[in-house]
Amino acid sequence: MNDDKLEWIFASSDNQQLADRYDRWATQYDADHDGWEWIGPAKAVEQLRALGTMSTVLDAGCGTGRVGVELAATGWDGTLVGVDLSTGMLAVAAETAYYERLVQASLTELPLEDGSVDAVIATGVFTHGHVGSEAFPEVLRVVRPGGWVVITCRSEVWAELEPAAADHEAAGRWSLHKRTAPESFHPGRSIEEDLPQSVVIWRVC
Repeated sequence: MNDDKLEWIFASSDNQQLADRYDRWATQYDADHDGWEWIGPAKAVEQLRALGTMSTVLDAGCGTGRVGVELAATGWDGTLVGVDLSTGMLAVAAETAYYERLVQASLTELPLEDGSVDAVIATGVFTHGHVGSEAFPEVLRVVRPGGWVVITCRSEVWAELEPAAADHEAAGRWSLHKRTAPESFHPGRSIEEDLPQSVVIWRVC
């Protein structure tokens, strides 16, 4: 395993390698992110909770379940579903006991019915070597009209996502609600390693 685990993950060549690498990292993932003071899940959950009441949320690319932990800390008691490519990460997420259902799946093939969730939240997922705008149609499909999509992404990744996001908005599928000011989501990493990130929120039409 590469000493710089994030760069090692970002360099994954396909979904199988990505899943394999996360399987290898799963038991150490939370400790490493705690060392980097990873606040992405907390920032995304803060924005999600500010959007109002919702009963069913999909944690897309749920990893070890940090979004579930943050949601529970706010007192939210709705139905939380998690999907992830890595069975190792899902096994750790299951230990939190905050998920109604955990499924191994890609964001481009979500195992949910149309319009079946009030919101999709994805932290650290729309990034290098993971998933890009090709996942937008599936995310849009599973969220009910009037629901929400909340993601975290680096500024340079947003520049890659924004054209496709704008195309979906022009087609009347969603509207950009908010993009928070870029800030460090890994304040425990060095300045050279850490790049600013934002929370991006769309309202589904």
